Amino acid sequence: MSQIQASHKFLVYVVAYEAEQHLYDLFERIPYELFNRSDFHFLVSDDASSDNGPIVLKEWLEAHEIHNVTILKNRVNQGYGGNQKIGFRVAIDNGYSCLILLHGDGQYSPELLPEFARVWSESEPDVILGSRMHSVQSARKGGMPYYKVLGNRILTTYQNRMTGWELSEYHTGYRAYATKFLDSVPFEINTNEFHFDTEILLQAAHVNASVKEINIPTFYGEEVCRVSGFKYAWNVFTATLQYKMHQLGMLCSLKLRNLSPGRYRDKTQADYSSHALALQILEERQSKQVLDIGCGPGHIAARCEQAGMQVTGIDCATPLPGTMSDFHIANLEQDELPVSICNYDTVLLMDVIEHLADPEEFLLGIRNQAHDRLSDDADNEAAEPDLSQIGSEYDTGFDIEQSESRELETSLPVFIISTPNIAFAAVRMNLLLGRFNYAERGILDITHKRLFTRKSLLQMLSDCGYEIERVRGVGVPFAAVMAGRTGKYLGWIADLGAKIWPSLFAFQLLVECRPRPGVKDVLRNAIRIHDLSQVGHNESVETAKTDNR
Repeated sequence: MSQIQASHKFLVYVVAYEAEQHLYDLFERIPYELFNRSDFHFLVSDDASSDNGPIVLKEWLEAHEIHNVTILKNRVNQGYGGNQKIGFRVAIDNGYSCLILLHGDGQYSPELLPEFARVWSESEPDVILGSRMHSVQSARKGGMPYYKVLGNRILTTYQNRMTGWELSEYHTGYRAYATKFLDSVPFEINTNEFHFDTEILLQAAHVNASVKEINIPTFYGEEVCRVSGFKYAWNVFTATLQYKMHQLGMLCSLKLRNLSPGRYRDKTQADYSSHALALQILEERQSKQVLDIGCGPGHIAARCEQAGMQVTGIDCATPLPGTMSDFHIANLEQDELPVSICNYDTVLLMDVIEHLADPEEFLLGIRNQAHDRLSDDADNEAAEPDLSQIGSEYDTGFDIEQSESRELETSLPVFIISTPNIAFAAVRMNLLLGRFNYAERGILDITHKRLFTRKSLLQMLSDCGYEIERVRGVGVPFAAVMAGRTGKYLGWIADLGAKIWPSLFAFQLLVECRPRPGVKDVLRNAIRIHDLSQVGHNESVETAKTDNR
């Protein structure tokens, strides 16, 4: 215990239910050196038991003059998971460094409490697990039934495959949590049932928490097992599957939402992804000046810069350093673009328009802002319009004017726009089955405000004055979430389906289009053949001169 820093505070949280026969023996086995210490406190939470366990323990504590123990009894049973939530909240709100979970039935050895505290003090991991499954022989020797050994092995192997961890056991109840970790995950919306332990480990996996295992002995005595084996196994299986589906962006679990440190993955090197295709288009068009609207962390911009392009990014959050030549912070739904699109040959809108409440207004605004290049300064744009300055005199012939008009249109940049396809086959199938599950990423990203089919997307772009040059269907980017040959092979199949039937099998839609000149551009470049207001002015002047004579 000498290695435990005095600044660390430990809460030993004892969950108990109908444990009158065990609580007394449990506290008898706790190393006496942990009692009456300022850096250790014991909290016993009896979950509305019908026995007198809390009273028996209170009498034992008084007899031994132990003062660093608090006993609570819930008025209503909270369930195994619900009872844990109480201790977690106490640990967070009262400034404890680490919570050590101990079962009141004596199944886990309280003699190892100092070992948990020592291990945590050495490196402060987010989670410490006391593993009984470091060897099958040890588990069997401690009385674990063979069917439980087998079930534990099967579920642990399955969960390791899903999370990428290599734990020897997920199902131990002897564990410790750093309070800073508990405070970072929404444990209060986890289940109140026995697979609570699984759900909080899945949250730990989702945030890449640090986990350490220590070997503990197995002990199966006269304690009553209240866990339904088949129900528990099924709940663990489905919770872990939901975790994996959340990771792949196939559904959204509130227990995992917004916990991932890297929301936007780099898909520029993933075969068949929209980002990889956008880079190919930029190279084909030999783009030099690129405006990346909604640039995110800057993954695409970084690749463009490496290829010799100059990229200006716009987003509401600062990108990774060194990814682009210039950057402007702007809220696309509230602010005007801080630059003119006419200074660029290509504009990227990758996975942006679905996040806008009114993408039509945004796209129209971009077109109308193009007239800025014809103004000497921004102040003139806010001035009262002078109709005598609008349009050009008809003195050079229609051919020249039409040539200038065509030049104006081609001077506007090409837009590369990507957005999810809400008519994707998987979404249609789920709707047929009555399911519409939001996700943290993907088509049904919970932050999406507008969703498009291929037809509705092209109609919107046409209505907003954009000439469509090319449309591509993008398959599911399996390579972005599945490493190796499997991801590449599935990506190839998905890409083939997206090419054959894009409206059904395209996961995303990628459009190359060019904005037609905006209304202000057309007005400024209209041919002024005859100006009635000017004629009226001249006639008034001549009339005034005649009257004066």
